[in-house]
Amino acid sequence: MLDLNWMLLALSGVVLASYLFDLIAHVVRLPSVVMLIASGIGIRLAMDLAGWRIDMVDVLLPVLGTLGLVLIVLDGALELRLTRQARGLMARASLSAILGIGVTGYILAAALHHFMQMDWLRAWVAATPFAVISSAVAIPAAFALASRDREHVVYESALSDIFGVLLFYALLDAEQGVSAVVLNIVSGVGLSSLIGALLGLLMVGLIGRIEAHVRFVPMIFGLVAAYAGSKLWHLAPLVTVLAVGLILNNIDQVRHLPKLRTLIPDRLDQDVSAFKHLTAELTFVVRTFFFVLLGYSTSIKELALPAAWSTASFILVVAFLCRVVLLKALMPGSSTRPLLWFAPRGLITVLLVISTPNDLRIAGFPDGALMLTVLGSIVIMSLGTIMDRSSSHDTEQSADDVTRQD
Repeated sequence: MLDLNWMLLALSGVVLASYLFDLIAHVVRLPSVVMLIASGIGIRLAMDLAGWRIDMVDVLLPVLGTLGLVLIVLDGALELRLTRQARGLMARASLSAILGIGVTGYILAAALHHFMQMDWLRAWVAATPFAVISSAVAIPAAFALASRDREHVVYESALSDIFGVLLFYALLDAEQGVSAVVLNIVSGVGLSSLIGALLGLLMVGLIGRIEAHVRFVPMIFGLVAAYAGSKLWHLAPLVTVLAVGLILNNIDQVRHLPKLRTLIPDRLDQDVSAFKHLTAELTFVVRTFFFVLLGYSTSIKELALPAAWSTASFILVVAFLCRVVLLKALMPGSSTRPLLWFAPRGLITVLLVISTPNDLRIAGFPDGALMLTVLGSIVIMSLGTIMDRSSSHDTEQSADDVTRQD
């Protein structure tokens, strides 16, 4: 058994290394997620050589992943402003998220149905996790984008997570029939939105009036409890989280309403700013340990299998081709190139694959394909972003040269 002091050193080292990775990521344009996963793989190799191992990884991964998902969606929602000018952006992002899951999921499910003779239900359950864009990867990586593109990524990836989870769990209850599934989704979204609105207003009322030294952490874990309760009731818990974040960051737009004016404390802006900072800090820590443990749980032998590479390659080709076609269709005449690459798979894909019941899993599916899909999509996003920035820089440089000549 490892000595306690060595464990504390290891935990501290992981957090400090993650902070260093974030600093490096801003320079080399490679998301820190890749470095965290690689670190986890390296830790696994070193611990195997030393004869050590981390217990309960299979239990820790879903817990950290779910907590991270709640915090990431909340963190993203706290950055979004609901204005009249943003309505078109929100509509396009929502449509892109829904169609992205639908079209990509259908093509992957059709391939499983025709080539592996799987029935359509099992094929859709297996395909859905790989059709979802990961907000855990996309939102932190969007810092380099222009403001409008960054908002699109936040909306689209958060909604992709939400719609993906809704579809996945609706498919698990598909024995009720298609109409019952659609009704469950619609009612779940509606009720979850209402719960989120009420929780958001409650937090607005409390956040500036609680004088205790500890204020924000109980609120965050109250929201996590609401997420867990909504999940048990088969609602749409991420919708609740998104609604809470949007209300906290946009409540100032309804200050003129008499019934809400007394609810909003005078120092709300400062308190919401402090709440944002705490959420970002907690998100950083949870996200760090999730992706390191994900790397630790990866088998190098599985990654080396040809079947894993061919499966992951097929998934990535389908995912990015669908994205190109959809963005061109949804945003005709606009420059969609910076957004083309932002379709990474990550935390939510891993969580849904882990949550798939054994009787609905693909027989013989190579475990390494999951990790290769995650890493491959992140690398494509990184390389695409780097190429776009280089192309943009070259264009600006050429324009400057022409100006000097004139």
